[in-house]
Amino acid sequence: MKFFMKAAIVALLGVNSLFASHLEILAAANLRYVLQDVKTAFLKEHPKDTMEITFDASGRLYAKVTQGLKADLFISADESFPNKLYEAKLATKPVVYTQGILVLWSDGDMKVTSLDDMLKAKNIALPNPQTAPYGRAALEALKNSGLYSKVESKIATALSISQANQYVISRNAQIGFNALSMVRSQKNASILVVDSKLYSPIKQAMSILNSSDNKALAKEFYDFILSPKGQKIFAEYGYKALK
Repeated sequence: MKFFMKAAIVALLGVNSLFASHLEILAAANLRYVLQDVKTAFLKEHPKDTMEITFDASGRLYAKVTQGLKADLFISADESFPNKLYEAKLATKPVVYTQGILVLWSDGDMKVTSLDDMLKAKNIALPNPQTAPYGRAALEALKNSGLYSKVESKIATALSISQANQYVISRNAQIGFNALSMVRSQKNASILVVDSKLYSPIKQAMSILNSSDNKALAKEFYDFILSPKGQKIFAEYGYKALK
């Protein structure tokens, strides 16, 4: 009898393992901290499943998908890259899941109280506007504020928002543009929230990729991000909640 009970348990475990799924997520670099908490909360409700998140500039991730990279969900820092994938029939129609906040900050090198403080800095970290939506917003803010021509020679262009963050932390730049979510917890940070009138809203969108082998679970994670529980986590990291 004990033998048959053990056999039944082993068989049951084997059946359960068949239902375990793994998600491959491509996510904008500005989501590095918030998405880890969202992932943890989601997997508490899906203990048998696993998830791997690759963080990079949205434009770089977009390029990799067009080159054949397979994944389940693309969580961008803007709407344009997911829309391009949708138009290319590589992903579902994008949905906005949050709105980002652009900041200018320093990690203790100087106090930041206005955009004019860039005039005193030797170097200014800026995520690449071609691939990083926050870099695009920063460039727009610089031009609309009339400061671009005055600080252009000081700009140190980073591959992604994460690298721009490291430029400031390592003192390779005295000041830099970033997402509020990336710098809010820095101990010695001096942070200026950039006037939202100076740049277009950073509406961040996501799409389920057509290459996904786990569309059902991808949709569950997608829905979790949009749920009150997911939105609460985003709000805690300094993102604007969906209306």
